[in-house]
Amino acid sequence: ANYLRTSAAKGDNVLFGFGAEADFKNSAVNMAYASQGGLGLPDTTYYTDAKNADKLKAYQAHVAKVLELSGVAAADAAKQAEDVVKFETRLAKASMSRIEMRDPAKRYNPLSAADADTLTPNFSWTALFDTLKVPAAQKFSLAQPGFFGEMDKMLADVPASTWQAYLRFHTIDDASPYLSSQFEKANIDF
Repeated sequence: ANYLRTSAAKGDNVLFGFGAEADFKNSAVNMAYASQGGLGLPDTTYYTDAKNADKLKAYQAHVAKVLELSGVAAADAAKQAEDVVKFETRLAKASMSRIEMRDPAKRYNPLSAADADTLTPNFSWTALFDTLKVPAAQKFSLAQPGFFGEMDKMLADVPASTWQAYLRFHTIDDASPYLSSQFEKANIDF
């Protein structure tokens, strides 16, 4: 949780988005919004619809390739890639679909940082605001409560090794244009 807070404060968090936007019900005021993320594929259907099974399989192979290029042994990379895809599938099942995301009312869930802390006991929003060096919000939007509830459960029940593989893959994959040609080629090939 501390790593997620620190990376979010730097703007590098792959797990969720966090930033200011106009209050949906009072455009004269800005407020912070925390929004779902964490998926390497474009939307939830890539993880949940049978018609996309081939794409999910190709993605898993890509994850394994990137992990292997980063120094993980091939057999370990294949297992970690399987774990990463299961991890992301779990997030996808808790995420709003693209259609649901079009409804601003479904993405408007204002509450205080303290109230958000009670909804996600394994991830302190108050501590996130401290990390950002801003006063804890009297009101911010935990835009997709179902997603953040699942993220909170995953902080408690997903092994640290899976979190590490997930974060390692995304950090390296995001940096692939700046790494050696092997990483760039793997990204382009996928």
